[in-house]
Amino acid sequence: MYREKNGITLIALVLTIIVLLILAGVSIAMLTGNNGILTQAQRAKELTEVSSEEEYINLLIVEHQMKNNTYGKELKKVQFNTLEDTTSIYDSETGTTYADGWYYLKPEDVNDYELKNSYIIDYDTGEFVRFDAEKHKVVTNELLCIKDGLVYSADPKNMTSSNSWGDAILHNFNEGDANSGWSENALMFDGIDDGIEVKDNSDYSQGITLEMYFTLKGKSTSNVAQILMMKRTEINNGFFMFLGGGGDYADYSKYSLLSIDIGGANDEAGIVTAKNRFITNVIVQENVPIYITYTYNPNLDNEKGVLYVNGKKTQTTNLGIIENLINTPENTPIQIGSDIYATVGEGSGSNNKYPFYGEIYASRVYNRPLTEKEVEYNYNMTVNNSN
Repeated sequence: MYREKNGITLIALVLTIIVLLILAGVSIAMLTGNNGILTQAQRAKELTEVSSEEEYINLLIVEHQMKNNTYGKELKKVQFNTLEDTTSIYDSETGTTYADGWYYLKPEDVNDYELKNSYIIDYDTGEFVRFDAEKHKVVTNELLCIKDGLVYSADPKNMTSSNSWGDAILHNFNEGDANSGWSENALMFDGIDDGIEVKDNSDYSQGITLEMYFTLKGKSTSNVAQILMMKRTEINNGFFMFLGGGGDYADYSKYSLLSIDIGGANDEAGIVTAKNRFITNVIVQENVPIYITYTYNPNLDNEKGVLYVNGKKTQTTNLGIIENLINTPENTPIQIGSDIYATVGEGSGSNNKYPFYGEIYASRVYNRPLTEKEVEYNYNMTVNNSN
């Protein structure tokens, strides 16, 4: 009786389930994966979208040629001491910088068409490139620092290559030397003879702010002082920020001690004793990044000079002679990392230029004193951008 009844054995059921699972796996593989139906359909959709978008871009180019209309952000090369807000795009694969004459068009820049991608466009020539986040780097100096009163700004992180120096003049930099030149986020000084010169004829009658974010690597060839930045033709004018003490020139062996002159180092009688020099209590450690800001306000009765370390107020002074700063001879340049022309040094050779040995991530001068809030803003923006 039982043998005559039809039914599914347990083994047959298991085999059936296995076959179904295999078929399901094959179907899923056909639908998904790099070569799956769904993936191929998505790619086809994307290609169609790109093709359609490129037709739209071509229409924008034609419109520009007919009506001189442009869409997107105008690109300009970001340079060493550019004061205006600028943006460029760097292609890491080809080394191309898209700047003057090019525009950066993002989806939010158009209202009559739903763009899925961003594009780099030269409306005049009709060339355009689809923006690829994997190889295109947007380089900008927007909002990196306070612009009001800014005389010059160096932000190596926003330089696409070593040819982005703008009006600055490089002295003795050797890009074949790992300790000299430009890296992705730093200006590298070899401690031998490297220096940078920036033109300047600013009015400092309302005060000054000196900013520098840097790392000291060790002693330089001078074996005494190392210049961070300066503008002077002799010891009793301009400004001078350096490492090396020098109260009576006997403390230069302290090559990591931060000192600052505003309007010269001499006393009121003009005697070279550096009595007007602000010798701070900051000892800069080797291989530790530090952010120094010094503001000087001649209109205050007390605390004319304020020193900030890593964005925090640490020390004040009244030392400084604003008249000597204002009366610095015309066309005296700002020098960074070295006394390039040996205007204040003694002796001969590179030692009297007091070259800096280390890396500078940002360097700025303002022709006014920044407020405490502005100092904090610059510090946060610069450090977050440079790291």
